[in-house]
Amino acid sequence: MPDSHNLERKRILFLVLNWGLGHATRSEVLINELLHRGFEVHIASDGDALHVLQKSFPELTFHELPGYGIKYGTGATNLLKLLLQAPTAMGVMKRERKLIQSLHAEFDYDGLISDNRPGVAIESIPSVYITHQLNIKAGLMSKQVSAAHARFYRSFDEVWVPDDPVRSMSGDLSESESSLRVKYIGTLSRLRKLPIQKRIPWAAILSGPEPARSEWESELRAVRNSLPEGGIIVRGKPGEGIVEEGVVDYMNSEELSQLYADAEVIITRSGYSSLMDLVTLGKKALLIPTPGQTEQEYLAVHQSMVGWSASKQGSCDYLKEIEKLRDETAPKPISSALPADLFGLFEREREG
Repeated sequence: MPDSHNLERKRILFLVLNWGLGHATRSEVLINELLHRGFEVHIASDGDALHVLQKSFPELTFHELPGYGIKYGTGATNLLKLLLQAPTAMGVMKRERKLIQSLHAEFDYDGLISDNRPGVAIESIPSVYITHQLNIKAGLMSKQVSAAHARFYRSFDEVWVPDDPVRSMSGDLSESESSLRVKYIGTLSRLRKLPIQKRIPWAAILSGPEPARSEWESELRAVRNSLPEGGIIVRGKPGEGIVEEGVVDYMNSEELSQLYADAEVIITRSGYSSLMDLVTLGKKALLIPTPGQTEQEYLAVHQSMVGWSASKQGSCDYLKEIEKLRDETAPKPISSALPADLFGLFEREREG
């Protein structure tokens, strides 16, 4: 029997993709807003994303989901490697759906929000899908991959795109068909602008899937002694316990906000969540896309045309890029408020 709960306090299941840390960190903004507006929130994820969210919301209820286990290839072999993993991922999604249905039977949710876990809509309750990639960059397979993605998210009642349709950051990634119930909800960043405490020349914020993340860390460690003194590397690996001068495993939102304030130049992946942090705080940035991740490669080029620098892992002249950026003027910060009626889909249910 489903447990009873106060119908005035709606219960939402919030699912988060474990793919780097960006989906988890941007979801924090919406989870905090749900809590502020009086919703009860359960969180479901896996791996590092689950770990990060547990640290940020220790008082909430968590559920562990099966991981998709997607691994990237390199260069021209990347797309083939991803396609070969599709059957395994589909099997995981079937197990995921069964688990979500059993959780709904137990906890009687009033709504579901999924950040990029596409196969989990529940027909009996309002379900929302969050993505900035309505159009997926996959080379010659872009049309087919985007169509396959669309078959999943069309089962959701609404699709939320964390972007501004007028001042778009995602370019043509987020262009939608008119038939879709798409809401552009503005940029999402958990970081806030703070005063400078201790000026440092650069900070590298590592993230993304393995093995590219570890390879990038090794590259930065190898060159950091030749870079301006005082820089910091944030490994993006919560809970590993590495303690070393100038290197930290992970920073929470307050610590990272301070690091962004102190650093003249941010070195980061061109993942969409990282870009939202940069634009919110108005930072100079060197973008290094995950090798073979076509979305990040597109975003790096797209954003380099509007004032940030972009280079490639394995061939970047970090010293040259940092010194060039330090001489430039930082962009003005841009942020956007969440729509007042964002959660109206859930608030209308079970009334009367």
